[in-house]
This record gives sequence, C-alpha cells and structure tokens, in this order.
Amino acid sequence: MTSEKIFPTIIPSILWPFTGLATGTPVLVRRLMAPQRKQRAEAAALNAKQDEITAQIAEAAEAAFAKKVAAEADPVKRAAMIQTQEAAQVAARQLELERARADRKAKRGKLGDAAGAAALMLIVGGPLVWSLVGPWVRPGIGLLIGGWWIAALIHAPASAKTPSKANTGKDVDEDFDALADDADQDQPEPPSTTLSPDQLVTAIERMVAIRALSDGGAGKVHLAEVLASLQRHGLYDGFDSRDFGALVRAVGLPIEKGVRVKGKGVSVGLTAAGLKDRLGHTPRLPPEAVADHTPAAV
Repeated sequence: MTSEKIFPTIIPSILWPFTGLATGTPVLVRRLMAPQRKQRAEAAALNAKQDEITAQIAEAAEAAFAKKVAAEADPVKRAAMIQTQEAAQVAARQLELERARADRKAKRGKLGDAAGAAALMLIVGGPLVWSLVGPWVRPGIGLLIGGWWIAALIHAPASAKTPSKANTGKDVDEDFDALADDADQDQPEPPSTTLSPDQLVTAIERMVAIRALSDGGAGKVHLAEVLASLQRHGLYDGFDSRDFGALVRAVGLPIEKGVRVKGKGVSVGLTAAGLKDRLGHTPRLPPEAVADHTPAAV
C-alpha cells in the first residue's frame, strides 16, 4: 500500500523535465513573441488611423467638388469639370500603380544583390569560416538546447495538485470511492473563457442585428468592439484583435476592411450584408429578450 502511494508521487517528479519542457515551451514562445505582437498591433492601429484620415480627406474633397459643380449653372462647364475630375483621379491611380511597380522592382533588385553577395561570400569564405567555426557548432547547439530547456522549465506553469488525506488510515481504493461520490454530485462548472464556434457566430449575429437597429440596417460593427464586449463578460481574456480576428475567420465569418462606424472611425469589422451571405438570412435577434451589450454608435 505504501509503494502505491509513493510511486504516483515519484513518477511525476521523474517526468517533470519532459512535461515541464512541453508545457513551458508555449509560454516561453508567447513571452518572446510579445514585443513583435505589440508592434504589429500598434502598426495596425496606425494604419487604421491613416486610412480613417485618408477617407475623411477624400470625403471632404468630394463634398467640396460636388458643391462647386452644383454652383455651376452652365451644363457644358459642369460636364467638363466632371470629366476633368475623373481624368485627374485616373491619372493619380496610374501614378500610384507605377510607383508601386517601381518599388517592387527596386525590392527585387535589392534582394537579388543581397543573394548574389551572400552566395559569393559563401563560395569564397565558406571553407575558411567553417574551419574556424566548425568545431564550435556542436557545443553551441548543445548550449542552445540546454538554455532553451532551462528557460522552458522556468516558465512551465505549476501543475495542479490533487488533494490528499493524510493520517486517515484509508487506502487508495477508499480515496477513489470518495472522489467518485463527489463527482456524482451536481457541482457548478467554472465558466468557459471562450465560446464554441456556434455560440460565437450567434453572439456576433446578435451584436450586428442590434447595431442594425440604429444605423439604418447596415449593422456595421468593428471587430475591436466585438472583442471588447466579450471581454467585459470574461470571455477571450488575453486575446488581441489579431488573434480574435483569426478565430472569427476560422468560424467562417467574413471580416471586412474599411468598415465605417459613425463616431468611431474606420477599421476592420463586420456588416449585416457580409453576415447575410454567410448565414443565408439577415442577422436577427433571437425570440427571447436579449440585453444590449454592443456599444451604441454615437
């Protein structure tokens, strides 16, 4: 009986270097990738702000041009103004495409030059470099693996310990019987931190349907609004917009660029029209009363 109680304790300790490596590696990777993820999120926010400013400038220019055309009484001059505006837009678009083509060509040229230089250096200096570095490759790989192993063990989450009954005189079979009796009772389960795919689709459909009531049926909701609403209810804690966007795409919902929400600018998001193509019907509320957790558009 004593050995039965000792071995379940010793075996996890023996396997801990391997289980710690398996559980600590994802944590270590997330820690190392956190700065890059933060930079990507900041870059995405800056791009969204730039898109918003560009859209506002374009809207202001279109409004000014429309006002100028409306003030022109001569229909011939009005048609000439419209043609001139369209020609300017086409020329600007062609110039943009030419610049993009020139940038791609310059990048390809730089990559080709870098590849040629690297190949020449490898052919000419490769044997010399290998003669100097070769003896240190194996020790270096060993040190790298060992350092990673130690770092993974440091970041490994603590394993959950099962409660034990000390000095009770009961054997292992009686302990399992007690645990089985506890499992038969109705115990409240801890709330899930994520939704199932069907639940996520239903939640997003509900938010879009609620927003459609206030924006003329467009149902435009930013992805960041959806995530913030769910996180206020304890869901998807630790997710950023990029991770949550990948999850929404995985359940088949279309995420659109340039979604404008009144008072909130332009960003990626979802619309009633996009969800209609996916669901086969216009987003609608369930029959039962539903509390509005979607941030109201200003």
